[in-house]
Amino acid sequence: MKKFGLIGEKLGHSYSPLIHSKFGDYEYELCEAKEEELEALLKKEEYGGFNITIPYKKTVLKLCDEISDTARAIGSVNTIIRSEDGKLKGYNTDYDGFIYLLKAAKIDVKGMKCMVLGSGGASLTVQTVLADMGASEIVIISRKGENNYENINRHFDSEIIVNTTPVGMYPGNGRTPVNLDDFKNCRGVVDLIYNPNKTKLVLDAMAKSLPATGGLAMLVAQAKESSEFFQNKKIEDEEIENAIDEVRSETLNAILIGMPGAGKTLLGKEIADRMGREFVDIDDMIVEHEGMSIPEIFEKKGESYFRKVETEMLEQACVKTGLVIATGGGIVKKKLNYNIIKQNGVVIWIKRDLDKLETDGRPLSQSMPLDQMYEERKDAYSYWSDFFINNNEERE
Repeated sequence: MKKFGLIGEKLGHSYSPLIHSKFGDYEYELCEAKEEELEALLKKEEYGGFNITIPYKKTVLKLCDEISDTARAIGSVNTIIRSEDGKLKGYNTDYDGFIYLLKAAKIDVKGMKCMVLGSGGASLTVQTVLADMGASEIVIISRKGENNYENINRHFDSEIIVNTTPVGMYPGNGRTPVNLDDFKNCRGVVDLIYNPNKTKLVLDAMAKSLPATGGLAMLVAQAKESSEFFQNKKIEDEEIENAIDEVRSETLNAILIGMPGAGKTLLGKEIADRMGREFVDIDDMIVEHEGMSIPEIFEKKGESYFRKVETEMLEQACVKTGLVIATGGGIVKKKLNYNIIKQNGVVIWIKRDLDKLETDGRPLSQSMPLDQMYEERKDAYSYWSDFFINNNEERE
C-alpha cells in the first residue's frame, strides 16, 4: 500500500496525521521540504499522493502534470494524486473546506464587504469562495500590495474579516494581525489557523459577541475530501463532525481552575492518569522557576511579582496541547490569563465547600477570609469555565 504525506516548510504544528487517521487506515507522514526539494519529493513513487500547505500551494502548480478545473481557476493546489502511470494531478480541496467552515460558523458573506488578510495560496481559495458566495466587495491586505497594513484604515468598514496569514499560529500564540476595535461594522471573523484552537483574533471577536471561528473545521473537511482521493472511495459528510470532535478531545488541554485548596492538583493528576496525558501544575512551575516556595515568593517579592511569573508560566504551558493543567486559585485575577487559557483549553471549575478548603502554605488563604475571597472570584470562575466538578465528597 502506498503512503501519503503533507508537504510544507514547517510542519511541527500539524494535526494532519491525526485527522487522516480518522478517515482511513493508511500511512501518512509529515514531509518538511525546501522549495528546491519539492520536485524530487513529488516524484518518489512510494507516495500515492500529498497534501500541500504553506508556502507551496502556488509553487506546486508547475510541478503537476494535470490540474483540476477548480484548482486551475483558483491558482492554488493543496492535494496531489499520483495516477497508475505516474502522472501527478493537482486538486484544490480547500475550496469545499472553506465553504464548510463558513456554513458551520453561520457566517453569511452574501452582500458583505470582505477583507482577506494575506495573498498566498490559501488566500486565493478564500477569494474565490467569497466571490462565488456573493460577497459585494473583496479587499486583499498584504504586506507590500496596493492595500497593505499601512493604509488598512481605508477598509475599516469591512464587514467580514478572514485571516489567511500565519500571524497568531503556534508557536506565535497570542498575536493578531489586526485590532478589531478599528472595525466597527464587523459582522464575522474567520481565522484559518487551527493551532491554537482559538487565536487571539477569534477570542477578540467572541468577546464582542461576533460570529467567529478558527480553521479546524476547514482543515478536517478538506482532509476528508483529500482522503476520498487517496482511497478512491466516498466518505460520508457526517464523519467530518465526528473527526472534529475527536481531534479536539485529543488535543485541547483540560485546565482546572478554582479556589485554593479545592483539590485541583489531586484531581488533575487523576484525570491525567485516566486520559494518559501529561500533568502540569502551574504552581510547581513557578517554584522551579524561582527556586523558592510560593509563601517565600509572596514574602520576599510580593503578590504582583508572583502574578507576573504566574502568567509567564501559564503561557508556557497553555501554548502546548493535550495536557492536564492545574492552575493557582488566583489565576482569574488577571484578565490577560483568560485568553491564554481559552486558546487551547477546556476549562473545568473544581468546586469545594469553603469549610473543606485547605489553607496550609497558601498565603492569601491565610491573609483574608475565604468567603470574601470566594465572593471576589466566583463570577470569574463561572464565566471562565466550560463545566464544573463537585469535589465535596471525601476521597480515599
